[in-house]
Amino acid sequence: MNGRRRLKPDPPSGATVVVVVVEAISTLTTPSSLAFMGCYMRKMWPGLRVISLNNGYGDHVNFFLYVNQTDPDGSLSWFQNQLVEAEKAGDKVHVVAHIPGGSGEALEGWAINYYKVINRFEDTITAQFFGHTHSEEFNMFYENPDDASSRPTGVTWSAPSLTTYSEYFPAYRVYTIEGQYAGSQYRVIDWAEYYVNITEANANPTKDPEWKTLYASVLAEYEMDDASPAEWDKFITKMITDDKLFGRYRKNFYRQTDKGECDWSCRRGFLCSARKNHHFTPICDDLPLDPPSGGRRVSTLSSSSITRKSKRRKITPNLEAVPTKEEKPQIWYFFIAQNVERGCKEIQIFSRELVKSSPSTR
Repeated sequence: MNGRRRLKPDPPSGATVVVVVVEAISTLTTPSSLAFMGCYMRKMWPGLRVISLNNGYGDHVNFFLYVNQTDPDGSLSWFQNQLVEAEKAGDKVHVVAHIPGGSGEALEGWAINYYKVINRFEDTITAQFFGHTHSEEFNMFYENPDDASSRPTGVTWSAPSLTTYSEYFPAYRVYTIEGQYAGSQYRVIDWAEYYVNITEANANPTKDPEWKTLYASVLAEYEMDDASPAEWDKFITKMITDDKLFGRYRKNFYRQTDKGECDWSCRRGFLCSARKNHHFTPICDDLPLDPPSGGRRVSTLSSSSITRKSKRRKITPNLEAVPTKEEKPQIWYFFIAQNVERGCKEIQIFSRELVKSSPSTR
């Protein structure tokens, strides 16, 4: 960290460390890193490619989109070509981008085309890392983009920001990802988050701000079996009736608790937003307009009773390819979302080549 105070936590011994930083374009000094319109691909390890997609071109204030929403600068075509090459090689892909398709600042034409690309390459893309919102959010993809009862095909994760703008405590996220071994798909295993309570820090100006653990495991925090799209979709369904689970998600969204009351209309907005990766409204039509009666907690329900009635294709995970923390190597991604100037939304990946996680090497 250039001699500055080291952020916690300490990665497990033997883990590979990758630092992923969202920065303004003015910090980039090597034109070769911007291979195509601010986008590039890097082969990280055998079987894994990272594609940095400059989807600032999908911003609603990009007025060229109103002339051509399909692919104004050719970056989506470049993105598809990169995915085709990865698919042919049998490689998995992590996508790093900025504006989630469900954000109010993503124009629908660009967002729905990105959605279609994700569905086409769902077997190749195993993780999507986003930012922009400054909050902790996730957004789903479904086989039918307008029907949340169809099969979940993907999910974007928006990491929290270090900036407080406009109502958040600073935070960062550390992903644990399947490492290099036969059969690895480089899927996200889990993640942890750490934050600073700015109110406490301002009340003690002579002391260094203290980084605290927001939660050590997102799977434990949200009572999930794994980080698959199906589990995140199930998590949304659980939050319809589970007040405590939704309260936990809302607290983590801001990294603070003093946000006032959230009535059913407020909660429905959170749930609908999580389902969206584009802007058509039918995706939320089945969410009740009024609070569910009975006040039941999901913890009292069977798994079958919280699954929406649908004709979803059942997916059997390849459990043999899922590593245990004790037996398989892991990769840690440190995601730090900095305050990005408007209009400069490119993302660069800084990696340390197979850095072992002893204190002397960080």
